Amino acid sequence: MHKIYKTYKPKESALLIGVQLEGTTNFDISESLQELELLTNTAEVKVVGIEKQQKDTPNPTYYIGSGKAKELRKIVRKKHIDVIIFDNELSPAQNRNLSKLTKVKVIDRTQVILDIFAQHAKTRQSKIQVELAQLEYTLSRLKRMWTHLSRIEGGIGFRGPGEKQIEVDRRKIRDRIALLRKKLKEIDRITETKRHKRKELFSVSLVGYTNAGKTTILNKLAHSNMYTANKLFATLDTTTRALELNTGDNVVLSDTIGFIRKLPTHLISSFYATLKEVMEADLLLHIIDISHPKLYEYIDSVFYVLKGINADKKDMVMVFNKIDLLPKYQYLFLKKKLRIDFANSIFISAKNEINLEKIKDKIAVYVNEQKKEIRLCIPQKNQSLVSFLHSNTEILDKEYYQTNVYLHLRIHKKLLHKIEHTLEPYFIE
Repeated sequence: MHKIYKTYKPKESALLIGVQLEGTTNFDISESLQELELLTNTAEVKVVGIEKQQKDTPNPTYYIGSGKAKELRKIVRKKHIDVIIFDNELSPAQNRNLSKLTKVKVIDRTQVILDIFAQHAKTRQSKIQVELAQLEYTLSRLKRMWTHLSRIEGGIGFRGPGEKQIEVDRRKIRDRIALLRKKLKEIDRITETKRHKRKELFSVSLVGYTNAGKTTILNKLAHSNMYTANKLFATLDTTTRALELNTGDNVVLSDTIGFIRKLPTHLISSFYATLKEVMEADLLLHIIDISHPKLYEYIDSVFYVLKGINADKKDMVMVFNKIDLLPKYQYLFLKKKLRIDFANSIFISAKNEINLEKIKDKIAVYVNEQKKEIRLCIPQKNQSLVSFLHSNTEILDKEYYQTNVYLHLRIHKKLLHKIEHTLEPYFIE
């Protein structure tokens, strides 16, 4: 049983704070705050106000200016705020000072995301990964933490624990992190065994910004029934399904965790095992919500995460989803522009099953590129091998002569590599 620490109770009221620092624009901070509002709503907390401030550098005491901090205290009292959420990451000292001043809980964007993950973690693996991310986040901030570790578990304390207690906490957290990493390695070994069994199959991984429609596409293509919802991070675990293409080829289709701007590094590290499906895929389907007004920023955010896990150079098809949500004139204009910017793109509506077959056709093109034509001369008495090749390769030509069968076929390179030692005696130059 893995304990997931909740940062705050649901159904609370929140005040969101964003600071426009030097080098960022008002547009940047507004966009980021809009996303923070969506994250907060996903965490089942009601947003009752949003405040912004422009500063060249963060105030070391409150992050925001001292005058703005005192103004927050008045807003908190007037609107009965339960929690203040900063879009920027606060230091433990800044958190302590703001909490003392406003008399309410103060958290940041990372803690909101961790809380959402805690709510949505269902499997043993995802629960371990979330707890690991939470503990790593805590450990990085523990040196000047103003309360004991019990604060993470829901308790409230206002006196510093002292260096001795901090060292005890740090040791406990490190021991727990080591244990969780060990458990994840055990799970990963099992997953790796399953992954190895399907090595000969072409693998396709769905990636994209959270809530772009990845799971819906998986469900429609593979006739699956995975949980979907119009919210961020509705699913955390990797789901893998078999998909038969119109060519008769079978591929492995995987849906992974959604990405987001400012995705905490602790999450990327903790979900490394989950992201392995992306790292080892033969082809990525980058799913984008075409109806979103900031789709280019979302595309950049996904590429940023892919670069972080060394998966940005893989073959990729851009799949623009939710075309049904746009007026026809806007869709046609966007489609023309996006095809210029992203030549290898498809436009679909997973919900209304528009152009889904084009995804399968595009995958088939890449599968075909991974095939190699070979010629074999196999004794007719080796019917088991002939039958296997009929079932797993594309037979281009077949002739019987005396006691042999001559095959001209197209075989996937992965499968060829696996059975090359078996076929070696029968190759025709």
